[in-house]
Amino acid sequence: MKKIFLFALFLLIIISGYFFYQSKLQQAKKSVIQQQNLTVYLKLAGQTDFIKQNAGINKTALDLTKENAKVVTKGEGVNAYVIQINEKLADDSKKEFWAFYVNGKIAETGAGGYQLKEGDKIEWKIAKY
Repeated sequence: MKKIFLFALFLLIIISGYFFYQSKLQQAKKSVIQQQNLTVYLKLAGQTDFIKQNAGINKTALDLTKENAKVVTKGEGVNAYVIQINEKLADDSKKEFWAFYVNGKIAETGAGGYQLKEGDKIEWKIAKY
């Protein structure tokens, strides 16, 4: 009987240790995820300065813009292109479009396909084609 009691106690200690370890592991994962934010900067047409933003590591420039402004697009995902930001419509009849810049240079990809990197400066301007 004593052996059964000791065996049960041993199992209880092992199981408790497992759940304690899992709890600590989950806390560590949450901490790592929180540390995986990027510092980026966003400037919309009409703003004078870039505004510092925190963004997740898997965010796109379009995600960042949508989180900080009212954005209307045509298409979705990597094929999306912006036609309106904060009620300012790019006027097709005037051959206008929303131009997307990364670190001072016009982007070579759409905002929906551009993965943000630490320190990026994302800027939106109305341009003509």
